[in-house]
Amino acid sequence: MEKTVTESADGEGPRLNRRLNWVDLALVLGGVGVIYVVLAFGTLWLMKLWPHERILMYLNAFMTQLSFALLIWILKKVRHWQWSDMGWRGVPLRTILSKVLGLYAMTWVINICYALALFYYGFTPPETDVYSELLGNVTWLTLILNLLLAGVLAPIVEETLFRGVIFGSLQAYLGKWTAAAVSAAIFSSLHFQAYGFFPRFVLGIVLVYLYDKYKSLYPSVALHALNNIAATVIAAGLLVE
Repeated sequence: MEKTVTESADGEGPRLNRRLNWVDLALVLGGVGVIYVVLAFGTLWLMKLWPHERILMYLNAFMTQLSFALLIWILKKVRHWQWSDMGWRGVPLRTILSKVLGLYAMTWVINICYALALFYYGFTPPETDVYSELLGNVTWLTLILNLLLAGVLAPIVEETLFRGVIFGSLQAYLGKWTAAAVSAAIFSSLHFQAYGFFPRFVLGIVLVYLYDKYKSLYPSVALHALNNIAATVIAAGLLVE
């Protein structure tokens, strides 16, 4: 891990900046890949023994986020990082609220335009999509599980990993916006949803913008959580009807 000392933007004196080198970054991305492969094969194996597909899908989703959290914790311990090195730095709510809400509205406009374009050209989402499976047959229990997974766990863990670690490392080598595009592409690709790649890529770019602007993960976590909670509640309402 490389270390540099720079003058902090708030005038509080020098601050140690940490970043991963290419070996570290390759190991992190390799770890993400291993997590997906192991959990995918493990889930398929369990389906043969215990044919409760929906329960196993929830188990897979929660285990994915917890495995990401473990990967982040191992990185922190091995490299002797502080949470602030990964972007967990405080920022006043009043300074970010309007920006978060404005960017959230912008992403929804883009999502609606994209959905209309898909509809115009005759594209429809696949009926067997994993997200529709998790959101189907809505009950209070599944709604709570979806909100916990999508609205709490995913924003905290994924922002730390994709913005705090991956983007925060790549920008030292590729420059800000190239790193933003690469990290957003990785973020969107790992959702394994082809028709949703573009809106998630745009969301990834917006989340990087917030992280870079405020030098903190709190704004990007807030937008990520708001986006996921709203999408979960809207989808649940539509499926109930």
